[in-house]
Amino acid sequence: MQAGAGLTLTLIAQSCGGTSQNSRSNLSISQSLLQQIDQKGFLLVATEDDYPPFEFLVNGQPTGYDHELLELLRAKVDFEIRQEIMPWQGLLPGVAEGKYDVALTAAIITDERIQTLDFTMPITESTIAYVKRKEDSSIQAIADLSGKTLGVQAGGASFEAVADLEATLKASGGKPGEVIQYGNFTEAYQGLVEQQVDAVLNNIVSLSVLVNEKPSFYELGARIIPKDYAAWAVQRGNQELLDFLNQFLTTVRETGELQQLQEKWLKITFDNLPTVPLLPGERPVDR
Repeated sequence: MQAGAGLTLTLIAQSCGGTSQNSRSNLSISQSLLQQIDQKGFLLVATEDDYPPFEFLVNGQPTGYDHELLELLRAKVDFEIRQEIMPWQGLLPGVAEGKYDVALTAAIITDERIQTLDFTMPITESTIAYVKRKEDSSIQAIADLSGKTLGVQAGGASFEAVADLEATLKASGGKPGEVIQYGNFTEAYQGLVEQQVDAVLNNIVSLSVLVNEKPSFYELGARIIPKDYAAWAVQRGNQELLDFLNQFLTTVRETGELQQLQEKWLKITFDNLPTVPLLPGERPVDR
């Protein structure tokens, strides 16, 4: 587990509004949320161990798009933010159960997940697409995925997208072949190399970075579902923490810091991201 440096809580009260102003930034935080953090001694965020370019480890040290956003957040608050790094499968359930305060990861906003989680404004587009071996001429379009063996991440949005792909292929009389679930995408990409699978489904950003790094081997295919987005998540009903995180994300959008990190890590920028969480197909979250 990675821990942020302990910081003294030095907050200046704002009139009678029930909020306090951080001495290190213009971010405000509710008194009740501050008290919760103060009682525990820290805010606990969970990040994934192998989800490049968003979160991953290099020589045992966390790095990536979300990690740099976390460092910006740490620089703007007066309390300690601890980070626990883990495999994907335990991350969202841990937040839903209250074990962690924030899933500080690029989690795709889905109908299933909003049953137990609340999401911030999006930090990136995260539409699911496919990648194939460049030498494989048998796959030129989505329709060519019919009968092909697909690699996905177990329990992730790529697995959930298989149902959308099935519906698309069914319209033309096709259907996917076997779907192999991997523990992480590194294993899935290796499965593609070893021809265990014919294509791997993942978000468009991760696949763009992969192809950028190894253009002679991988080729990016089309998006297989309507446009969707990824965001951070908190336990459903934790509105005060959600508001605080959205305030931070609004700030880094306005300063241009978010766009700079997108250019650095995602190799693509999203200038007009929604200011509220949206479900696949850009549908509003109806509470």
